Amino acid sequence: NHAFKVFPIAFWSPKRDFKSTDYDVTTSWTAQFRNQSELSIGMMNSFTFLFDSFDPTGTNDGTPLPKDIGYHYNSALFTYESDSRKRFAYQVKSSLGRFFNGRRFSLESMMTLRFQPKVFLSLMLNYDQINLPDPYPSADIWLLSPKIEITFSKSIFWSTLVQYSNQRDNLGFNSRLQWRFSRLSDLFIVYNDNYFVNSFQPRNRSINLKLTYWLNL
Repeated sequence: NHAFKVFPIAFWSPKRDFKSTDYDVTTSWTAQFRNQSELSIGMMNSFTFLFDSFDPTGTNDGTPLPKDIGYHYNSALFTYESDSRKRFAYQVKSSLGRFFNGRRFSLESMMTLRFQPKVFLSLMLNYDQINLPDPYPSADIWLLSPKIEITFSKSIFWSTLVQYSNQRDNLGFNSRLQWRFSRLSDLFIVYNDNYFVNSFQPRNRSINLKLTYWLNL
């Protein structure tokens, strides 16, 4: 199957005499193969008006882009998704092109592994390479997120997410135990732990208890 799509999104500000503040126009071609995998190639034309100064890299003490300026930029898009029905599946997304007054390369991938009906493993990786002209900062931004989900029974579930971000200098752990003791009623025990990556010092830590109960009146 082949599909062609033009998808515009536009924003106007009523408080500024309906000034055009942002728009994205995506044009793409998608092919779905007989094995249920998909391939998509497209182009995106974008416009962003900055009402406030802004640093796209989030760099500490970085020189932000000036406000009250509109930026036009284009990028090429690529996506491939494997057959999600299989035990091992993956998805890859990438874009390359202009970004504000510089350039950006982005890569996003997701891999999943299922051992039905008990265990589900996933790994998400995001990478952004942002290059801006001097004196504005450039950066390589990484986000890595492995996750495990285990079903012990029809009423007890456990999941743990680990997330690493070099932009925020953070390594985080989120572990949740869920007991479904009645229909639409759950008890959750959630453990959160965050560390500064460079020094591996604890940032914050918490244990939370949450109860939801469905009142069938």
